Amino acid sequence: MDLRPVTDPLRSFLYVAGGWACLGLAMIGAVLPLLPTTPFLLLASWCFYRGSPRIHAWLHRSQWFGPTLDDWHHYHGIRRSLKHRAIVMVVAVVAISLFYSSLPWWLRYVVLGLVGVGLYTIWTVPTLPDDAPKPPRTLAE
Repeated sequence: MDLRPVTDPLRSFLYVAGGWACLGLAMIGAVLPLLPTTPFLLLASWCFYRGSPRIHAWLHRSQWFGPTLDDWHHYHGIRRSLKHRAIVMVVAVVAISLFYSSLPWWLRYVVLGLVGVGLYTIWTVPTLPDDAPKPPRTLAE
């Protein structure tokens, strides 16, 4: 599989559009517990790499997403504090949502099952200690 940036303008546009869509989903996933943030962020990075190296570099330099992407790129994991924060947020938001919702009992179990899959995914991603050295910035500013 060829993983270099594309040169065809139409394919480049499609990759960039997909990258923005994935980045939007990642941002929504930062506040909604059923939508994962990190997979969409990684997919956005890949799409931007293929479609626009300039936008890819911008994403990796960003204050919010850059450190997570650098950790994944260099260590293939996420920091312990980020993982724990994600788990606590998912559990808190889902618990509050289920407490105040009027969903039928069976739909509550469906939600709990989906949340369980999400929590399992978060838990099984390799964990970096919080004091792990910050990876070097791989993209020039």
